[in-house]
Amino acid sequence: IGGYELSHYRKGVKVRAKTDALDARLLARYLNNEGHQLHPWTPPSPLYCRLVSLFRRRAALVQARVSLKQSWSNEPLLKKAFENQIKAMQRLEILLEKTIQTQLEAAGLGAQLKRCMKVEGIGLLNGARLLTSFQRGDFRNADAFIAFLGLDLRISDSGKKKGRRCLSKRGDPEARRLMHNAAMSARRTAAWKGFYEALRARGLSTTEALVALARKLARVVFALLKNQSEYLPKGI
Repeated sequence: IGGYELSHYRKGVKVRAKTDALDARLLARYLNNEGHQLHPWTPPSPLYCRLVSLFRRRAALVQARVSLKQSWSNEPLLKKAFENQIKAMQRLEILLEKTIQTQLEAAGLGAQLKRCMKVEGIGLLNGARLLTSFQRGDFRNADAFIAFLGLDLRISDSGKKKGRRCLSKRGDPEARRLMHNAAMSARRTAAWKGFYEALRARGLSTTEALVALARKLARVVFALLKNQSEYLPKGI
């Protein structure tokens, strides 16, 4: 049972107070009404925890490096020392990427990573992050995998009115950022350029088209991992 969902359930059934006794009644009510849709929680594997930690540390390092470069761009007095600092951060960033790859290879997932990287737009980091997410659970289908990444759309329609579509963003933000980067790269390739341009021709904004392309890439990678099949580029 997720605390986020239970909190909104409390508001939906108009429970205005929060005490231990009321929480117990609320849990019993929730389980009675929604229990058939729940499934047992399984703890993440040590490999998954290590990889997610490495990805998050790399994201924090990149964010800090970019922020420092922007704030120190007009500082001439310590230019040489700052350049050395940036180079040290870049070396650490490369080390983190190599460590991620080493962890996957040590777990016997090197071939799986190469399978992911055959998809146009998917590089080492994008493929490693998708492979890490795939290891978290036994996803029923591609839609469940997309939802885990937080790339699924939240629809808000009422009658004839179509509300604004937005991402649920329930997954790891670093995974979505890396998939956005993958879409940015894929849209320039012959395999995905037509798909991206067709989305733009339908009236989708650049961001919307990139999100749709990121979802498509994630679906392709999921199919490869789920079926243990090899990627065949379009036209082959």
